[in-house]
Amino acid sequence: MIKFGPSGLCEQFAQSGLSHTKDAAAWLNKLGLDCFEYSFGRGVQIKSATAKDIGEEFARQGIEMSVHAPYFINLATQDEEKANNNHRYIMDSLAALRDFGGKRCVFHPGSPLKADRKDAMNLLLQRFEKVLVLKEELGFKDLLLCPETMGKKAQLGDLEEVISMCRIGDDSIVPCIDFGHLNSRDCGIYHTKDDYERTVDRLLEGVGEKKTDKMHVHFSKIQYTANGELRHLTFDDEIYGPEFQPLMEVFAEYKLNPYIVCESAGTQTRDALAMKKYYSTLSK
Repeated sequence: MIKFGPSGLCEQFAQSGLSHTKDAAAWLNKLGLDCFEYSFGRGVQIKSATAKDIGEEFARQGIEMSVHAPYFINLATQDEEKANNNHRYIMDSLAALRDFGGKRCVFHPGSPLKADRKDAMNLLLQRFEKVLVLKEELGFKDLLLCPETMGKKAQLGDLEEVISMCRIGDDSIVPCIDFGHLNSRDCGIYHTKDDYERTVDRLLEGVGEKKTDKMHVHFSKIQYTANGELRHLTFDDEIYGPEFQPLMEVFAEYKLNPYIVCESAGTQTRDALAMKKYYSTLSK
């Protein structure tokens, strides 16, 4: 079933007098949302008992949790020590995800730094194969790992690169398609339903129907420059886009069941609800 929810705690949540992640479960349930992404942007620092306590409350409220691994992960690094640390960051994220009772872990693939892009991508795929081995050895085989499309041209993680990562893994490796990122790295490519259809059609061709159906989605409007992503915006922005309505129409027409996380700047809950409400008018 398609799901909608925010990444992190929004301004409205704080204004309501609430502050603890655990309290967000009932709050999101009351609003009618379905999922929530917990970010380990600066590192996995949550205690196992705390994660389990939060996860139990989200389960009671029927809100599915996902996690975002630390932002600084770079599987293209040439430094072996840093590579091993990156593997550990992903495994730590999966362990916390297990404690939360969730199923999906998003991560940033990496950056080529000073290396040739093709060589950097080949190294990244080698590193990723090691991640998949560790994932199975440590008992995380059933958890979904989602490499994310990135918003800056210098970063690894365009659509084709994410497809190549998902093709080397089993059914537990599914793409995280950040449409705001893809829109930013190419300075505005999503305007019509056809624009979104081209991406979904490429996914169906590249990773197959099963992985496309359950893909992870990040969505927000993002300001960009010639180099790509600059900063996240809200749905109120009328300059940069992209607009969500054509994408919802594609999801409804293709009968897909993605997990959609809104990453708007401070209004992510309100904007996630706007997407769900619009989608509900299409699926009746």
